[in-house]
Amino acid sequence: MTIPFVNMCPVNDGVLDDFIEDLQGIFKSGEFVLGSHVLQFEEAYARFIGTKFCMGVGSGSDGLLMALRAMGVGPNDEVICPAFGYASAAEAVVRVGATPVFVDVRSDSYTLDPDKTLASISSRTRAIIPVHLFGHAAEIDRLVTVARTYSVLVIEDARQSTGARNGHRRLGTYGDVAVHSFHPSAPLGGAGDGGAVTTNDEQRAQTIRQLRHRGFDVTTEHHEVVGYYSLLDSVQAALLRHKLADLDENNAESIENARLYTQMFAGTPVSTPRFVDEGNYIYNSYVVGAPDRDRLVAHLKEKGIGYSIPFARPVHMQPCFAYLNYQHGAFPIAEDLTTRALCLPIWPGLKKRQVEEVASAVLEFYGVKI
Repeated sequence: MTIPFVNMCPVNDGVLDDFIEDLQGIFKSGEFVLGSHVLQFEEAYARFIGTKFCMGVGSGSDGLLMALRAMGVGPNDEVICPAFGYASAAEAVVRVGATPVFVDVRSDSYTLDPDKTLASISSRTRAIIPVHLFGHAAEIDRLVTVARTYSVLVIEDARQSTGARNGHRRLGTYGDVAVHSFHPSAPLGGAGDGGAVTTNDEQRAQTIRQLRHRGFDVTTEHHEVVGYYSLLDSVQAALLRHKLADLDENNAESIENARLYTQMFAGTPVSTPRFVDEGNYIYNSYVVGAPDRDRLVAHLKEKGIGYSIPFARPVHMQPCFAYLNYQHGAFPIAEDLTTRALCLPIWPGLKKRQVEEVASAVLEFYGVKI
């Protein structure tokens, strides 16, 4: 592969020495799950995001499930989810016995459309899950206003947007709770899976702590509720704490790469995401709209250039949600995006010449001379 779709080495290499020192200490102490390294990371991450509490969990998907549980979402409730994106938000809704209600997204940000969200609220709506997809901030101010007007809860899905802002505040500080991912492909990626839930609500924080550890209450030493076993391990926490110090700098590199892509694709058949460099779009993925995508993908393969097709189907058309009886055409923007969306390489450490090579290969396919 001439240019891989993703390369973790430039980011990981910079923290490797410090991490190995911590790793040696972890193996000597035998403190592999939770413990001091997890506590240190939770405190550092809460400060970074700007919340009072952070609870490390086994994955971002587990965090979504526990956030819904902690907020009392269950049978007979409806939860609004975007029709374009990962199925995990809707899956978590189903797993707590509630019903996902899908809403179309905006074509320029791939995130929930606030007007369509407003139109979808019913007497059964209990929560909204705005997903800050591809590192792009959803219109969180408007979505929170809609939610507060109708006494609806907000669970921010910030799994792809760690470090992004909305104005002067980090994403993850607007909702009642927020869920974060430390999957290797996330902006703050570990050497395996992991996640966190952040909140300013002490009671919800305590509930998450119970749920992540089989419902165990440290004060009573009883299993007060039926919970899960979903804990952030010390190895991941140690690595993440070191990488957190460089996150803003790494995100800035991705923004600059996005700037170059956007400039090179201007006035061509390739439609680009709306470019902003104020920090509310960190470009964890650079997703273009590519006409004749399948043939372009074959062209990129021949050139040795990595890529990813983000979602083959919109969420409402996934077989597991067939029982909800959504029909083709229900959410035209989401459905259109799944036919054209293409992720191009944009990882921190990607060189300017590599961005130019990727863009040139794409434009060559469309017969555009640079």
